[in-house]
Amino acid sequence: MPIDNFSLAVTGHRVSRRGLLRTTVSVAGLALVADLAGPLSAAAADDAVASFTQLSEFLTGYTLDPVLGARFLAALKKRDADLDASMAALSALIKQSGVPDMDGFLALSGPGPALMKTATKIVSAWYLGVVGEPEDAELITYADSLMYRPTKGLLTIPSYGPGPNAWGPKPGSKI
Repeated sequence: MPIDNFSLAVTGHRVSRRGLLRTTVSVAGLALVADLAGPLSAAAADDAVASFTQLSEFLTGYTLDPVLGARFLAALKKRDADLDASMAALSALIKQSGVPDMDGFLALSGPGPALMKTATKIVSAWYLGVVGEPEDAELITYADSLMYRPTKGLLTIPSYGPGPNAWGPKPGSKI
């Protein structure tokens, strides 16, 4: 057998050492590129989620979970292609005005209807735990929605509906 060729015992094919070396270097190079590309895209996604969560914390007045923030952001972006631009404009207005909280923001005369609509979408999503209209609503969280925070520790979060007759008699029926 020549020095630059060897036999694979399993398949019986001949493979040159140069071919094997090229393949090994190529696979290692692809693995290195994939290893570097993964964290870069993850870092960009983390920055977007962090800025969304920070904006959401300003708008709601609560400390929020970034994992839920990522889910809310993805669901909101699915329904609004201009969300990134709207959030950037909203964040810029908040920073420029220097208001300390949502009450100060609401007192501003500068936010237009488009920015208020964006702020309302974000706050509504966090409070209801749902993104979208009833036809295409997407449940993000139930128990962690902000509507339950004011009574946390006092009232149990309902885990299911009480049934069709729970709200009282049907209109027109006698008790």
